[in-house]
Amino acid sequence: MIMANDNKYKKRAIECHKEGNSTRITAKTFKISTNTLNTWLKEYREHGEFTNKPKPANNTKLTEKALTEYYATNADSYQEEAAKHFGVSQSGISRALKRLKITRKKR
Repeated sequence: MIMANDNKYKKRAIECHKEGNSTRITAKTFKISTNTLNTWLKEYREHGEFTNKPKPANNTKLTEKALTEYYATNADSYQEEAAKHFGVSQSGISRALKRLKITRKKR
């Protein structure tokens, strides 16, 4: 399995393609998709090298503390309402509640 920032691997794939191999053959040889190879080729053509892209920070809008505090004061609110409050999707609220083992049975 290749690493996302393995520039040597990317360069070897580009070299293989430059030697006259088709995109499909090169992609198959390096066990990557043709879309990935095309992305690498485009980056190489534009910049002449590969840059390691920084990983995005884990900016979680929904913390355990915030969610438990919200449901402590808004016990009867629906997931849609909580989603709107936190600016996330309803499925995000659902997954967070499941992860925290909080059940929301309406009475």
